[in-house]
Amino acid sequence: MVIYSGVDRHTRGQSGVMLWIHKSISNKIDHYEFWNDRVIETRLKTQRGHLTILGVYAPTEVRDELNEFYETLQKILDKVDKNDYIMLIGDMNARVGNNSL
Repeated sequence: MVIYSGVDRHTRGQSGVMLWIHKSISNKIDHYEFWNDRVIETRLKTQRGHLTILGVYAPTEVRDELNEFYETLQKILDKVDKNDYIMLIGDMNARVGNNSL
């Protein structure tokens, strides 16, 4: 099962995030939500409780976009049930070195 949130299919490489859920566990999906073109959430029922998976694709260049992304991500994390296991996956576009935005 593919869960996708992003830009139009004719607009390549700007943003978008996708989760692939194996068919053997697709019946365990409690819900999924498209927050925006950079964050998607899926909640699965497991034997030990719930697992919330956040798929992310962080911006790289514009400081305002980056700050807005992390503020949104924090708001989403704050809404996740406190008893859930959380898996944060994706491309955080980390940088190493002295180059700053």
